[in-house]
Amino acid sequence: MPRFRYEALDGSGRRLTGTMDGGNRGDVIAELNRAGFLPIEARESRAGAGRTLREMLTPEPKSEDVTALTLDIVMLLQGGVMLSEALVLLSQMDSRGWRVRVLRELHRAIASGKTFSAALAEHPRLFSPVYVKMVEVAEATGRLDKALASLAEERQRVERLRKKLVGAVSYPAFLVIAALSAMVFIFTYVIPQFETALEGFRDKVDPTALMVFNASRFLRTHGQDITIGLGAAALSLIALGRLGASRGLWLQLVAKLPVARTVFRHEVTVQFCRTLAVLLGNGVDISTALRLLRDLVRLPAYMLEVDGVVADVRKGRRLSEALESRSFLPRHVVRMLRVGEDSGRLPDSASRVAVFYEARLDTALTRAIAVIGPATMILVSILIAWLIISVMTALMSVNDLLK
Repeated sequence: MPRFRYEALDGSGRRLTGTMDGGNRGDVIAELNRAGFLPIEARESRAGAGRTLREMLTPEPKSEDVTALTLDIVMLLQGGVMLSEALVLLSQMDSRGWRVRVLRELHRAIASGKTFSAALAEHPRLFSPVYVKMVEVAEATGRLDKALASLAEERQRVERLRKKLVGAVSYPAFLVIAALSAMVFIFTYVIPQFETALEGFRDKVDPTALMVFNASRFLRTHGQDITIGLGAAALSLIALGRLGASRGLWLQLVAKLPVARTVFRHEVTVQFCRTLAVLLGNGVDISTALRLLRDLVRLPAYMLEVDGVVADVRKGRRLSEALESRSFLPRHVVRMLRVGEDSGRLPDSASRVAVFYEARLDTALTRAIAVIGPATMILVSILIAWLIISVMTALMSVNDLLK
C-alpha cells in the first residue's frame, strides 16, 4: 500500500504534517476528515512519487495547454458526445505525446470504474486540487460540461493576468541584461585599450579611475570562473524549479518593494475573490473552497493568514468575521463580502470584487512599467557615464603628467 505525506489543520488552525498509508489520495483525505482534521494536501511520498529524475527535470505542459485540452473536452460534451468517447476521440485526433498519454490514461481509469475526478487526481501536476474538486462536485450534480467551461474561462483569465505580470517584469529585466552586457563589453574590451597608457603612472591616477581599471583586470583574469559559476547557479535554479522547490522566499523579498507590494496585494485579492466565486458558484462548500484557495496563494505570509481563516470558519464563524481579524484583504473588500453573505449572494459579491480589483491591478502594472522602465534606463546611463568619465579622467591625468 503506498504511503502519502499529508498537510492538515487541526481545530485551532495549527498546521500538521505527517505520513499515512492509503489506497489513494482520496482515501487519505477522507481518513483525515474522519479524524477531525482539515486536509490541505496529500501526496505520494515514495521517491519522486513514482517519477524518474528525467521526468522531474522535463518541462511540464504549459497551463495554456491544459486549458486548451479542457476546452476541447467541453466542445465535445456540449455536442452530445459521452465523456469516455470524447477522451478516445481526442486521443486519436491529437499528435502531441503528452496529450495522447494523458487522454488514454484518463480513459483507462474511467473504463475501470473510477470517476472522472478520481482519474484527474492521478495527474496532480496537470490538474490542480481546485480543478479536481470542481469536477467532483459537477459529477454529483450532472453539470460536468458547465463546470469544465467555467474552469476553462477562469484559467484563461488567470493566464491573461499572468502574462500581464510577466510583461511588467520583462521590460525592466531586458534593460538590466542589456546594461550588464554593455558593462561587460566595456570592462573586457574597451578599458583594456587604455590600460597600456597608464603603465608607470598607476600610483598617480585618481582612485576612482584606478578602481575601474582594477575591476577590468579582475574580470578578465577570472572571467572563465565567473561564467562557470553563473552558469552553475542558473542550472541549479532551473533544476530546483523543476523539482518543485519553494519560491516563497524570493516572492517575499520582491513583495517588500514599494511598487511590487501594491501589485501583489491586488493580485492576491483578485485571485482569492475570483476563485472563491467560481468554487462557491459551482457548489463547493465554503470550508473546502478556502482549503483549496490556500494552495493558490504564493506568499507564505498570506498562506498563514488563509490557514487562520480556514480554522475560524471551521469553528463556526462567518467568512467576513474571520477575514476582519486578518489583514491580507482590504477592509472594504471584507465589507463587500459581508454584504454578499447577508444577502445569500456571496459568489456574486466576490465576483464583483474580483472584476474591480482586476482593473486596479491592470492600472498598477501600467504604472509600475511607467516608473521602473525609465528609472532603470536612468540608472544604467549614470553607471556607464561614470565609467566613461573615470577612464577619461585617468587619461587626462596622464596627459597632464607628460606635459
